Amino acid sequence: MLREYLSWSSACGLVAVLAACSNAGGDLGPGPTTTNAVTVNLFLDRDGSLTYTPLDTVFAGARVALLISGSSDTLKAVTSNSVGTARFDKVPLGQYRVTVVPASIGDSIEVQQIIDSANIRVRAVDTNTVVLIRLGYPEVSIREARALPAGKRVFIRGKVLGGALFRDSTTHVADTSGQIRLTRVSLRGGLTTTNPGDSVSVIGETSSRAGQPTLDEAAISKLSTRPPPQALAISSGTAANANIGLLDAALVQVTSVLISDTSTVAPDFRVVASDGSGDLTIILDGNLNFVRSNFRPGRSIIVKGLLVPDGQGGWVLKPRDLGDVTLL
Repeated sequence: MLREYLSWSSACGLVAVLAACSNAGGDLGPGPTTTNAVTVNLFLDRDGSLTYTPLDTVFAGARVALLISGSSDTLKAVTSNSVGTARFDKVPLGQYRVTVVPASIGDSIEVQQIIDSANIRVRAVDTNTVVLIRLGYPEVSIREARALPAGKRVFIRGKVLGGALFRDSTTHVADTSGQIRLTRVSLRGGLTTTNPGDSVSVIGETSSRAGQPTLDEAAISKLSTRPPPQALAISSGTAANANIGLLDAALVQVTSVLISDTSTVAPDFRVVASDGSGDLTIILDGNLNFVRSNFRPGRSIIVKGLLVPDGQGGWVLKPRDLGDVTLL
């Protein structure tokens, strides 16, 4: 796709879109010409980087309109082709405005940026005026994502809480507004894993699992490496109800909880422990190589992990790795 994108502008070249193809410095001519063109290139920003990257795709099928500046009169409308280009030939000299017909790009996609400008001037000295349009999915905070109805495709940005994926292909992400569980996760851009603290962009579809909001079919793109997040220290009773749901998907820690029961729930291992404020179920993921015989009733432990709803009105705590559990 990158090769196709770079071939968009034969007259100017993509690198020169903002420079050599600028419209500054010409005088308006006396009348129409058959040699001037306007080329509009469209791409879908799939990784939320705000620029074209190999993870993005050109956008075919968008209906692009060239409007006479200062009015709603359409000079011409063209549909972008298989390489994301809508070309207007034989454009008379004058000033125009470029727009994209919303219905042609779908309900979940929006025009996020028109580079260099939506307003262009076709001059006598021009042979081809190039406009670059970035399309994308709506970007929302995690709090907003959690409140949306199911089926909305959105972008979020945040930091990874979970690191490597659990065996059910889930992980958790937080921003300043809250946290959310990502389900059916895929990693983009050559990523094989994520680390706690990684700054990421995520595109996914609003959904729910076990009674709590999720972002489903979540595709993660890494933006940068950041320090690991800090866990919130809470009691076992508060963890068991996620502070009445407010801490769903949060990274928390319970200290000096006493094990009362254990059992294998294949392929996972279940531990019940309490600090006196209420029983908390701890699930050791089947992907993690804990020595299960070490978790004996009567033994005290410190556990850090992510809160996951159990589907019955409560929450379980899932350690992310072996280092999240300390046996005392």
